[in-house]
Amino acid sequence: MSLAEDNIRAFQQLITTERVLFSKHKAELHQLGATLSDDIEKISDDVSNWCACESRPQILEALIKLHGDLDKDRLPGTTKPIAPPPPPPPKVSRETLLNAIQESFPNKSK
Repeated sequence: MSLAEDNIRAFQQLITTERVLFSKHKAELHQLGATLSDDIEKISDDVSNWCACESRPQILEALIKLHGDLDKDRLPGTTKPIAPPPPPPPKVSRETLLNAIQESFPNKSK
């Protein structure tokens, strides 16, 4: 799995599990969704840039922490118990990110 896919997957997870972080940014989140390309690398860059905005430091911190938690699960020598490998993660795409945004924050302006 690529870093770009990991980044998008982590962002989708934040959208669905940490909705309070996005409560003040619903319109901006929908705006991000409307401008996403089909290229996974570009989506990852756009997500990272969106999170890095001065008005969203909590989202960026949560994304970084989530990346760290995901990495700990993969690294040998960590304190996490050894478990069988997880099933392959679902494919990420523009559509899966848009679905996560829409499901968590329905766009009422349509």
